[in-house]
Amino acid sequence: MTLIYLYKKTHRITGLQYLGKTISVDPHKYRGSGRYWSNHINKHGYEVETEILKECQTEEELKHWGLYYSKLWNIVESKDWANLTEEAGPGGAWSIESKEKLSKTKKQEFSELTTSEITNRMIKSCHSKESWTPQRIENMKKGMLGKKKTRTSKLLADFECRRERGIQNMIKAADNHRGKTWKIINGKRVWLSKENYL
Repeated sequence: MTLIYLYKKTHRITGLQYLGKTISVDPHKYRGSGRYWSNHINKHGYEVETEILKECQTEEELKHWGLYYSKLWNIVESKDWANLTEEAGPGGAWSIESKEKLSKTKKQEFSELTTSEITNRMIKSCHSKESWTPQRIENMKKGMLGKKKTRTSKLLADFECRRERGIQNMIKAADNHRGKTWKIINGKRVWLSKENYL
């Protein structure tokens, strides 16, 4: 039977604590997967002390003890803890306090970024046109199969249609101008064969 370890990790340098669970064979080497905790580890290094609180046999047992310690130490509201949700097994439980803590964390994280880092994040975000890869569009289509068309799905279909048309136009233009170069004559772009131009 696989044991589920409920652990408490404490960062030796900063004192920040994290309550988590793992099925890893060595819970001391397991770093933890919380978003705020992971960012903290990346910034300050993995200088961590691990205490095993419980060795649970089932998810129900883990949930019981996870919620017990979450409430005992008030891990969501306390600034001493990196947890954004109570430790309740898979998925956790998002309370209003959890959402507020996540919001504050993200605002603080964002305020520490430089202008170029913010720009890079925007470029990689889901709102960026570069993020609309063929795979992402295909996944969204699959997710919408059988569902009533919404404004978003219509926009997505329109975007895909315009994207495909744009690609076809670029290919056509490349074929039409292969072996040619252009020059401005009387304020207009005129295409010339490279042999005549040179």
